[in-house]
Amino acid sequence: MSDGEAKKPDESGAAATSSERELPLDAVIARRLTQDIVGGVYPPGHWIREQEVASRYGTSRTPVRNAFRQVEREGFILVRPWRGAKVLELSADDTRYVLDMLEAVYGVAMRIAAETVPQSYFPELDRMQEAALDAVARNSLPDRINLAFQLGRRLSRWSNSHLAHDMLNRAGSLALWQHRFLDFDVPAAAQRQVELHQTLIDAVKTRNGSLAEATAREIVSLTRSFLVPRVQLQKQADDSVMRKVGKRGSTQ
Repeated sequence: MSDGEAKKPDESGAAATSSERELPLDAVIARRLTQDIVGGVYPPGHWIREQEVASRYGTSRTPVRNAFRQVEREGFILVRPWRGAKVLELSADDTRYVLDMLEAVYGVAMRIAAETVPQSYFPELDRMQEAALDAVARNSLPDRINLAFQLGRRLSRWSNSHLAHDMLNRAGSLALWQHRFLDFDVPAAAQRQVELHQTLIDAVKTRNGSLAEATAREIVSLTRSFLVPRVQLQKQADDSVMRKVGKRGSTQ
């Protein structure tokens, strides 16, 4: 899929899920727009039009504008009056900054989790780790990324630290979004990531907060070591294509 080319969004409109029924419409729209961006419905560079979203939800443009502002604060779009909202392009610096934030938040959140998550959730951790091993065996990069993200989210939610969960969810969503548009895999890192997640799970089970924090930070550091260079290479490739297109256009 080329930049700016969007998939067809979910046409479910404003029918709220159970978790959305108490939310105002602009918050529901903001949540779903974020899900669509993270899920690849709207790729980097795509313009999301106010009227398009308003028609989808059967509402006026005012809730849509409010939703755009909320999603802009999350760091996914840039709002331009009369034009709509543009999904932000990826950059190596943005990727590095997001992962720096994620490393700090993930470390603290996992330390809290190791100290507070009830033992009743431990079997679910084992099931998630088995699913991660299966994803490695199947060489499924999307599944591995999703499972890693879900492990952090669930541990932070189970710890009942609402602030840590909210901050991790925001930084994690940005990191997850940036992963999805990179067509690459690093086999050597896959096994190491699984090993680190097992260490993290063991640290939670043994109530070792220091080890949980250090391991969580190492997980993000490993991701940064191959993701940032890849973004740089992709940007160089995109720039090269644009220069060639520009040269062809100037000769016509």
